[in-house]
Amino acid sequence: MDIFIARQGIYDKNGKVVAYELLYRNSMENSYNPLIEDEVSTYKVIENISSFGLDILTNKKRAFVNFSEALIMKDIATLLPKENVVIEVLETVNPSEEIINKLLSLKDLGYYIALDDVVEVEHIVKFIGVIDIVKVDFRLATSEARKKIAYICNKYNIDMLAEKVETSEELNEAKELGYIYFQGYYYSKPSIFLGKDIAVKNTSIFMLLVELIKENYDIDKVEYIMKTDVALTYKFLKFINSSYFNFLQEIKSIRQAIILIGREELRKWLSILTVVEMSSINSGYANSIIIRAKFCEEISNIISSNYAPQAFMVGLFSNMHQMIEKNIDYVVKELPLNSEIKNALLGEQNVLKDILDLALAYENVDSDKITEMRKKMSINEDLLWRIYSKSIERCSNIDN
Repeated sequence: MDIFIARQGIYDKNGKVVAYELLYRNSMENSYNPLIEDEVSTYKVIENISSFGLDILTNKKRAFVNFSEALIMKDIATLLPKENVVIEVLETVNPSEEIINKLLSLKDLGYYIALDDVVEVEHIVKFIGVIDIVKVDFRLATSEARKKIAYICNKYNIDMLAEKVETSEELNEAKELGYIYFQGYYYSKPSIFLGKDIAVKNTSIFMLLVELIKENYDIDKVEYIMKTDVALTYKFLKFINSSYFNFLQEIKSIRQAIILIGREELRKWLSILTVVEMSSINSGYANSIIIRAKFCEEISNIISSNYAPQAFMVGLFSNMHQMIEKNIDYVVKELPLNSEIKNALLGEQNVLKDILDLALAYENVDSDKITEMRKKMSINEDLLWRIYSKSIERCSNIDN
């Protein structure tokens, strides 16, 4: 399915792009949809950041991302890298004691905080000491209000960003008042990125959330649920490969990835997927990939159980590039897999590539290739049929 995200440049006094605001879009029509709730829009932006890659979207510059009151309270912001993201607090957020404490905690972690769509100086007062940047709406704020806001911001060393700037007169006024950042049609309209995504089964997300709510959750069950949904596993591994986590070790199995990220971060990420709408356009195809992955795992158990988790991963991601309409090199680069898995996916000969070749030959009923690979790995023909049947049986009731 198609996915969309827009970005609009944020410029400095010299007209140089220093950051981008990331905006939700649901089509190539470059306009804001008022029917989409703020919380849902941000969930979709965060999910699509994972799909596209933050560095690609922002050219390694900072990203401004909108946050509603509910998302701030849920600590969703901590899923994004503090070095690359500015938390943009929506104008609808009430500066309650709880919200202020949450924002202060984010500041302590190293996040920059911006206050969005300010039109009156009174809106700033309760956020003083918390916010680093004030975004002033030049379409709605009066000239007098803009001067008062500038006075307060200069007094408390808060940076100012003039947004919705459309004319050179507005730009010059902002510069004279001490604004250092600028955003609006005077510089550029939002540009839209179009990408491809694959559907995650709602049942998989629900089952994982139910399990992770438990105080003593069963990691074996979490791993099993992950392994039975190729889209979920792909998105999960792309997510943990983000700059926020920056794991030093290579991932050899889904279980290892689950342990590395921890329950709380996994729950936050799943809460995003719960909100994001997903179609089932590729569900049948994805299920056949799960069968392949399980078959690869079973083949590995015959020749060397040490390779079983890696063999499953090779089978799981062997057709991912076609599902998302990308080159296989892109998939390998985006996932934090160990070198043996990556080499097998790229077609370099090793034991994992042999396992995948046998699985593919069996799917395609290529008798000559089956015989060649079966003899190479010393696998009995009847045994091979039994484990293939077992793989189909194990995957036939995935949604139950």
